[in-house]
Amino acid sequence: MLFTSTTGRRKLLGGFLWGIFGMGLAVQAFAPRLKIANNAFIIPPAFISEGQVVLPAELVKKERRLQLLSGLLTVGWALGLAFYYRRRPRAP
Repeated sequence: MLFTSTTGRRKLLGGFLWGIFGMGLAVQAFAPRLKIANNAFIIPPAFISEGQVVLPAELVKKERRLQLLSGLLTVGWALGLAFYYRRRPRAP
């Protein structure tokens, strides 16, 4: 086994939690954004140039899914990190 000691397993868990937390932040940072101007969506030029039919409802649904994924990853694993790094009171 690679990590047989408690310290090794604990470091592995900490690295895993930090990695997932970072993925949540990366999804938030690099997700495409829907721009709104004059109460209308601005469709990205990449969608128009491909000649496909653009459905604004599908764009909004995708944006909401990415925001939900980012929020779950970031907040969920931030709580996991909080429990991981909490200090336990020492018995007298």
